[in-house]
Amino acid sequence: MGNDRPTSTSGQLVGADRDAVTLAESARAGTSLLIAGPRGSGRSYLMRAITAELQRTGTRTAVVRPCSALTRVPYGALDATGDPCLDDVRELTGDAPVDGVIVVDDVDALDTASVHALERAVATRRTTVVFGMRTARPRAVDPGDDADEVRRAVLGLWMDGILRRIDLRELSDEDARGMIDLFPDASLLDNATRAALVWRADGSRALLRHLVLEATGAARAGRDPLSPLRAIARDSRLAVALERHVAEITRPDLECLAGVLVLPHLELAAATRLFNAESVHALLASGLLHADPSSERRLTVNDLVAQEARRQLGTAYVDDLVRAAGSRMLAEDDEWWSHPIAVAVSERWHRLGADSDENDHPPSTRVRVALAGARAANDRGDTAHAAAHALRGLRAKDDPALRLEAELAAHGSPEIDEDIDPGARRRIARAAAERRGASSAASSTTEADARVERLLADALRAGAQLDWARAAEAAARAAAETAASPAARLRATVAVGTAETYRGRWKLAQHHYREVQRTLDARRRADGIGPRERLAAVMSMLAGHQIAGADGAGVRERLNAEVATTAREGESAELTLAGAAGAIAYAGAGRPLESARELTSALSREPAAVAAMSTAMIELGVAEELALAGRLDEARAIIAQVDDRGAALVQRSRLYVQTTVRVAEGRHEAARETARAAAELTRGTTAAALRIRDLFRLVTLNAALQDEIDELVQLAATTDLPIAAEAVRRAAARPHDEDDTLVDELRLHALWSSDSDRAVSPAAPVTRLSLRDDSSDSGEELTAREREIALMANEGLTNREIATRLFLSIRTVESHVYQARMKVGAASRRELGRLVAAGATRRRETAGGARARDIDDPVGPGRAARTPRH
Repeated sequence: MGNDRPTSTSGQLVGADRDAVTLAESARAGTSLLIAGPRGSGRSYLMRAITAELQRTGTRTAVVRPCSALTRVPYGALDATGDPCLDDVRELTGDAPVDGVIVVDDVDALDTASVHALERAVATRRTTVVFGMRTARPRAVDPGDDADEVRRAVLGLWMDGILRRIDLRELSDEDARGMIDLFPDASLLDNATRAALVWRADGSRALLRHLVLEATGAARAGRDPLSPLRAIARDSRLAVALERHVAEITRPDLECLAGVLVLPHLELAAATRLFNAESVHALLASGLLHADPSSERRLTVNDLVAQEARRQLGTAYVDDLVRAAGSRMLAEDDEWWSHPIAVAVSERWHRLGADSDENDHPPSTRVRVALAGARAANDRGDTAHAAAHALRGLRAKDDPALRLEAELAAHGSPEIDEDIDPGARRRIARAAAERRGASSAASSTTEADARVERLLADALRAGAQLDWARAAEAAARAAAETAASPAARLRATVAVGTAETYRGRWKLAQHHYREVQRTLDARRRADGIGPRERLAAVMSMLAGHQIAGADGAGVRERLNAEVATTAREGESAELTLAGAAGAIAYAGAGRPLESARELTSALSREPAAVAAMSTAMIELGVAEELALAGRLDEARAIIAQVDDRGAALVQRSRLYVQTTVRVAEGRHEAARETARAAAELTRGTTAAALRIRDLFRLVTLNAALQDEIDELVQLAATTDLPIAAEAVRRAAARPHDEDDTLVDELRLHALWSSDSDRAVSPAAPVTRLSLRDDSSDSGEELTAREREIALMANEGLTNREIATRLFLSIRTVESHVYQARMKVGAASRRELGRLVAAGATRRRETAGGARARDIDDPVGPGRAARTPRH
């Protein structure tokens, strides 16, 4: 795009088919245009942009805005415009060119006299017109009558080759994400919210604009950005746009949408029994319905459109649809059964009480229905309704499974430790109950699942106390339960990978993570592995890469795909997990503001979806990145709200982040105290990944004892974590007498590559430097860091590449380059590198060899005798 093109109009248009500048140039050159697109395609917005571009270049422009009130008035649209140039268009006998370009927003509202006048003027080349025409979406109620006289006149010009037609396609997901970025407060929207908005927009640019405005308004107020979409104000712009959008959908489609909304996760086979099968498949093809890859093909619906469908049909009508579905299922329960329908029946019986038809069914059926309702309520944490459903079923017939649900609703489970995750407690208790009445094959699976859950609970407790060897052992035993269900095996495999990462055995952890990825990549989703299980697995793998100091960009790409799927299949709990995983991903990439945004949005939805300890660790990870970025007030606020009582893992991580804050404040003595306290918690533990970090910080802060330095070297030799060798290399390159630690020097893990960093070349070997400063040959002495950066610049590395290799910010690298140039008198960055490299060569020749030390002796002469600073 040339410099003369404005960014205020054309720059705000997203999509390859809508370049307002190019289209305006065509109109100025005398080519008449027909801009065609369905409702919500951004047709009117594009035509306004074309008009603005024409006016910017000084082209006279007459804008005709037809309206229904003037449709039957001859020349009503032209006369209402009030532009003198249109008087010439009305004259049927004149042949003089009409100055400028005429823009007609919607031809369907033109009167026949006006359209024929415009038709004649265009056909005789007297004027140039940009027409806008609304086309129909597939399966629309009113596809538009192309035999209509007005539409036929305009389409005839196109068929004769006089008009150039531009058909606007519906909004793609990629273009939708680009549109969201154009809004001023788009930075407030997390990735899960963006994915949810893209799906709910249903390809409509008009809907997306209103959705983003509603979401950003909620985010500014500190609420869940999706909360306004659950109850739309009927007088809002969004409600009006939604009403127009849904008005084009056929009634069978509306019934299917509203029915699936009330029966979430309805199986595809059940849906085709209850609703028009053609509508079901057409809605799947259009994207308004989504079927997960499970064997049941469970359906989720675009709830925004479905809410409006339900309103237009009427609540009573939709209730009758659901009641009929329940009656049919109960009548044919020997042939088929649907859990979502059973839940709806149980809720209706609970609501109507004695007025319901519950007593018309045998006790076994009533128990089956009540069990479905109780389990669904317990799973979403609604214990009051779970107890009500269970007790109603128990009145019909005593049943062990119902008694269990009632007990879970009232007290959890007295047989199971209270510190186990509530979801795990429910799975263990249900497995035990099912085992008592199951077949031998089912009994084997449920027993194995119960063992897996108990072992994983043991691993969680061990990890919380920094005993990662015991945690890895328990998780490995859980992963070895081949009789367990696919979901239980997935959780166990993820757990053993994470435990081995903390323990320092990265290659073994990667082996387990690859097994997890194979499970997630299976074409047919295994039973029990839904969005929640998939997101929990991805979140754990992201955390594992961050702990190991490995680049997790590949896992982050997997997260992006999972978030898009979760926007269709998941609910608040799944979106919360997606946000928590996003917070880890952005923290690993060194993007603290995005990381904090993801976590804030996640916790505004359903905080209980993420375990308390995991939430605390993610919060501390966000605080660490905020502190490294200099946003100390925000970091302190997060640290203050973290409860570190009980779990040594959280206590140590809190001290670790406090160290970063104190270094950023310039309080180095206080930073040494918290670094020492964190190191004391990891001393003698099997948390190698954390121990390496703590020892590195003691060395960086000049507070390490000789045995701690030796331990760091030993850990680098006995673990295969990416951060291990890097910690020793960085420690060896640090001068022993440099006391002014910069906060950037505390970062040990490499920042993850982003989507735009794929072309970065592999890391080149970094020149090893002595811990002691060597004198510079010219001017003032350079620090070791300045010399290191100068030598890397001499190798041709850019500041960004140097920052990536040394885990510094680009601004810090630029500062070091500037200071070094001033000291040696270098006129440029390239000359700085050449002078420092030449001086290093002369010193090596004088000394008779290189002075760089091997990694087995990182301390060097004089370091061992140094006493720590306190």
